[in-house]
Amino acid sequence: MSSLKFKRVAVLMLTGAAFAMMGSDGDGDRREGSSHEGERGRRKGLSHEAERELRDAGVDKYLGEFTPAQSIEIEGGWVKHTYDINDGDGPICIAGTPYSVFTRRGRSSKKLLIFEQGGGACWQDFYNCNILSEDQEPPGPEQGIFDRSNRDNPFRRYSIVYMPYCDGSVFTGDNDVVDPNFPFGPVRYHRGLRNQSAAMDLAKATFPKARRITVAGSSAGGVGAAGFAPFLTRMNFGNRVKLTVFNDAGPVTVNPDALGAIDARAADWDFGKFYPASCTECSDVGDATEVIKWRLDNDSRIREAIYETDSDFTNRFFLGLLGNQPRFRELVVDGHGVINDEFPDRYKRFIVAGDGSHTALQVPLFYTQDADGVLLSDWTYSFLKNKDSWIDIVEPPLLP
Repeated sequence: MSSLKFKRVAVLMLTGAAFAMMGSDGDGDRREGSSHEGERGRRKGLSHEAERELRDAGVDKYLGEFTPAQSIEIEGGWVKHTYDINDGDGPICIAGTPYSVFTRRGRSSKKLLIFEQGGGACWQDFYNCNILSEDQEPPGPEQGIFDRSNRDNPFRRYSIVYMPYCDGSVFTGDNDVVDPNFPFGPVRYHRGLRNQSAAMDLAKATFPKARRITVAGSSAGGVGAAGFAPFLTRMNFGNRVKLTVFNDAGPVTVNPDALGAIDARAADWDFGKFYPASCTECSDVGDATEVIKWRLDNDSRIREAIYETDSDFTNRFFLGLLGNQPRFRELVVDGHGVINDEFPDRYKRFIVAGDGSHTALQVPLFYTQDADGVLLSDWTYSFLKNKDSWIDIVEPPLLP
């Protein structure tokens, strides 16, 4: 990025903006009424009780705490927002370096894509994660869902908030770990929730009129997008927003035979404290799909999707299943199948058989990948529009 010409711009921070009545967003959606109570008086969207539990657990502890110290225009229509380290208390990367978030205005200010980047994971004596925010500047070549020129891109009119990933804890961590073995410094700063919350505040300040929001992420970012990010979005934007979640190859599952890695992640990232009290099956050493089920059960207006290949080489590496593809397929298909069984209209899978590639949203594969003859880009469009063509697709395993 050193060759780019930077131009300082003022940070647009519009706090306390009141929501207007929900109207058409240009797609022919009918205007919603002012009432957001269900048939039995239950609020549509995230229920009062669920929101209270999340706040009691501290999920929102960093909302409203941070604003960018500097915002500069860069190429491609992006604005780079960098946060003050604040003696180590601000949003920072795993080695204590500054954190930045990027925004880009699209043709619609009411449609917003909040995207979380991937980049591995770090825990005790396992250091396979991106450590610098500047290593993940917004994509140079516009491809995949970032390609504004492709008419098959269902996100081409969307405004975007883009989060680099450099906390090592899949956007969930809230812990500092003294680690003399860490090759990049004596302390690992797992600030996933802090970084994510800062970006969510920036999203609300920059795009206060957003009415249709997709929270998406690839790989580690997919795990983050399927974790606490939708809760933070609801807390900042409210229930009038049509909220969808797209998990691009973030398996959100654990290998029960890798107990050492499971325990290390739970201890180092310290994310279990944020699980709501009534999610009795939620556990920092269990299958994280439980929090997805809890969210769908407590947020009546959210819909979620997952894309994965059943031979994903990268995810098999992180789960310790390089030599056991059938077990990986079983964990992914069955783990997410349970959610689809319970919420068939609001949670669906796109699982490709016999493919070892990892992620699709940010690459040309997004337009060519298919499952049972359905293109991923078309399936994503159907998902966003909630059409009948948005169906659960799991290709059968290939014969050995």
